[in-house]
Amino acid sequence: MTTITVEQALAELEQRHRALYATPEIDERLASIVRAGPHTNLTEADILHILRSARSVFVDTHVEVVSGHHTATYLRFESIARYPDLIGLIADDMAAWIKQTFQHGAVTGLLATASAARALAQGVADRLQKAQPLRVTLTPFSCETGRIGTDIKVGAVTAQEGFLALNDVTTRGNCVSKLGKVITDNGGRLVGMMVFARRDSGQFPLMKDLVAQYPFYYAADLEMPQWEPAQCPLCQSNKPLISWKDMPEL
Repeated sequence: MTTITVEQALAELEQRHRALYATPEIDERLASIVRAGPHTNLTEADILHILRSARSVFVDTHVEVVSGHHTATYLRFESIARYPDLIGLIADDMAAWIKQTFQHGAVTGLLATASAARALAQGVADRLQKAQPLRVTLTPFSCETGRIGTDIKVGAVTAQEGFLALNDVTTRGNCVSKLGKVITDNGGRLVGMMVFARRDSGQFPLMKDLVAQYPFYYAADLEMPQWEPAQCPLCQSNKPLISWKDMPEL
């Protein structure tokens, strides 16, 4: 049996997806996994436009995500973040949700990671600058591990200030939950959570708890089932495993 290296798998992945995004088939593939969130004014057509224009979704692959889970379908948000107009569409909708959901003064700032989510947070703050000014505070982010830190500038969050935890995507809910803990550990109030996309496929109990407990915005609910390595059918079929950080920009 011929063994395919990771380098060969990445080359095949990139070639296959460049070809796929050049055909109408990509619309059908994306439509099969995309649902609009309950609090967005973006339509599923809008979300498909964002994902397709950025060439941000990979299908029929085998990716290890930051949590260590494996998936056959992967969303690379960094691909979206390189397009200011696409970030603008999402930021417009996030800002509209904040104005509709919270009274003026109820939200003082946004706490986000210093990752691709930074562009979203700043875009939202820019749009609310006159009507509802928000302060953007960032936590550290490691491009090597995908982990977020908890250190923020002293005084960035002060007692009883209302903050929203904002990230680009969420799977298990751990990162937005961690951002929420940074807010409360610094004396602030966690008033809600925001992400562009959920990709938990309803598998992870923490996400259900967070959505039930807090006002929670997500534009897209993506069907991207994930498995523990020991239960991964792709591992059992010996499909080459690719790390999330090696996924290419198309």
